[in-house]
Amino acid sequence: MLPFLRKRPNYFLSMSLCLGAFALPTVANDETDADVAELSTINVSGQQNLGPKITTEKLLKVPGAGGDPLKAIEALPGVVLGGFGPFTMPAVRGSSPEDNLFVTDFLPVGYVFHNDSGSTYNENLVRDFKLLTGAWTPEHYNAMGSVMTTQLRDPYAEDLTTTLDLSFLRLGGLVEGAISDDSAFYFSYRQSLLEFYVENFIDEDELSFTEVPKNSDYQFKYHWRVDNVSNLKIVATGAKDSVGIEFGEESDLLAHEPGLEEGFDAETYYHNQGVIYDTVLSGGTASILAIGHKEEQTTLDIGVLYDLDAVNYEYRLKNFYNTPLTNGDNFRYGFDIAQTDIEYASSGKVEPCNQELQNCTPFSLGEAFISNDRFTINSQYVFAKYDWLASPFLQVSIGLGASQNDYLEGATPEPRLESRYEVTPGFTLTAAAGRHHQFPRPREFQFIAPEFGNPDLDMPYSDHYVVGFEYAYENSISTKVEAYYKDINNLFVSNKSYISKTDTPNEVTYLNGATGEAYGLEMLINKNLTDKWYGWLSVAYSETTRKDETRDKEFNYELDRPWIVNLVASYKKSKTTSYGLKWRYQSGNLFTPVTSAKPVDVNGNDVAVDGNGEPTSPDDVYLWLPTYAEKNSERLPASHRLDFRIDYEPKPDATYYFEIINVYNQLNVTEYKYDEEYKTREKVESLPTIFSIGMKLVY
Repeated sequence: MLPFLRKRPNYFLSMSLCLGAFALPTVANDETDADVAELSTINVSGQQNLGPKITTEKLLKVPGAGGDPLKAIEALPGVVLGGFGPFTMPAVRGSSPEDNLFVTDFLPVGYVFHNDSGSTYNENLVRDFKLLTGAWTPEHYNAMGSVMTTQLRDPYAEDLTTTLDLSFLRLGGLVEGAISDDSAFYFSYRQSLLEFYVENFIDEDELSFTEVPKNSDYQFKYHWRVDNVSNLKIVATGAKDSVGIEFGEESDLLAHEPGLEEGFDAETYYHNQGVIYDTVLSGGTASILAIGHKEEQTTLDIGVLYDLDAVNYEYRLKNFYNTPLTNGDNFRYGFDIAQTDIEYASSGKVEPCNQELQNCTPFSLGEAFISNDRFTINSQYVFAKYDWLASPFLQVSIGLGASQNDYLEGATPEPRLESRYEVTPGFTLTAAAGRHHQFPRPREFQFIAPEFGNPDLDMPYSDHYVVGFEYAYENSISTKVEAYYKDINNLFVSNKSYISKTDTPNEVTYLNGATGEAYGLEMLINKNLTDKWYGWLSVAYSETTRKDETRDKEFNYELDRPWIVNLVASYKKSKTTSYGLKWRYQSGNLFTPVTSAKPVDVNGNDVAVDGNGEPTSPDDVYLWLPTYAEKNSERLPASHRLDFRIDYEPKPDATYYFEIINVYNQLNVTEYKYDEEYKTREKVESLPTIFSIGMKLVY
């Protein structure tokens, strides 16, 4: 991945994030279930979790989120944003943004962030979601950082209605209603409006749009209640994003990467379809069966540095069971089989390097390559989990999963252990441990591609250990505190012995040569609605490191944020009007400063300089090659921001909101940018105060 795709601050997008989904089968009407967002979640039969639970209704009204409950996950403890646009993803508990799994309605989905940083789901359809941050149950696999599960509600079996949503960011419509006495459907489509005013937020001397950022998404669900214990659902979701950028004469990116002269164009989309059948078998076993298909395509044109046209088709069969036993215990088991067909064509310049772990030289000096391939990856996963009610006060869950694919390696066992002990009514101790493997994501495929990667790499994995307690006081206040430790292994780094395919043809480009660790303490205090107000406070302290074993270098991870504090409060003035505030404090971003630079020609050879360090042949200078200090050795100032929101609901079919983002106009430093020769640097600041309005009308 090129540097500006991962680290470039987003001048024209409001930063936020979104998540994906999964839940075990429910045979009751899903509108009756509680909506929750939690820290590490332990789902054990026999006793309700006592920890803080933040409903989707509350998240819809989080200031600064624009009514997007998934985007509001930033207000939960320990969540850091990485990347931008459709590559914007949360980094959770010291893991990479690439280390998450997003699941919706039991099936994995494509990307979940638009290029305006909003989620790819209509907020009117989100029933609940969970953020699983450590040692999660074996129902989930292929993730090391977190699992984000989203449940979209079932269609309302009522007369046909149309809901219109309008805000500064997007226009959307939702049609739903009953088809028969036992079936209903909905269809939602949304289109961004960012294209009409985004150019007001950019400096055209640095960049301009050849195609303004656009995005759209849709969700469809058909629900047929087959009988009292069985449901058939047909689901479809999808999203599309595109943008084109031309870099201006004053662009620091163009000065440092001359290969960007022809600009940057990107288009990505996914379409996901599934048929889901859940039922209760004789004897009480609940079963959920899904057949899914996903198409995902990415097209990138990054000057002369990188061209990519990649598409993958995924076919999935997934079947889970939940068997309650007569002694109060519970047994869960199932399988997930997938086939992924990948076809890609790419070319450009390659510089073997993992930017998360290494200081990389400019890609403009990289080795030219052309790569085209088509292949199939078959993978299987099976799991079993026994929930043991050891006593009325102690619950223990023992689980084991095993995954296998025919591309990287054989079977990978994943043991899991969880426990809950009720010390007193309202006070519960919790603990969990587990191992988690992860196959490289599509954006990491450069590491394992046959032509310029290493297909013999082992899958990265991490071991999670979590202990904590939950406390609930009546129906008003609940608290959850967790301490965690995460050990990360088999990360990818470039082979220091590799020079080029010509000079070192027998050397591989990447190795499993890096490790990492993360540990921290998180607290979430939630106050439910009493005396007309509710809110929550989350505080997280953490330390995150990485070590390049091949070069014996250890450093803080680039997304290490020792302190993150969120305070959210909402006051319900009346039945129609409520006010809300959100304040966030976060330790500053880490970055690697440049200590010096030298001029080089187009082949990377030094250009002679005079006594003042100026090149004697300026026309030969292609770029200035930087020399970096130690990786991530400097930190930006801490950032903080206050957002405000008013919600007005004069009647059930009309809702209006008004937001002030960055109330006190705090200009946080997002990065430093250097001049062409890396002699001076200046700070880049976040956006100033922004006003936003939105409305929802039902017909």
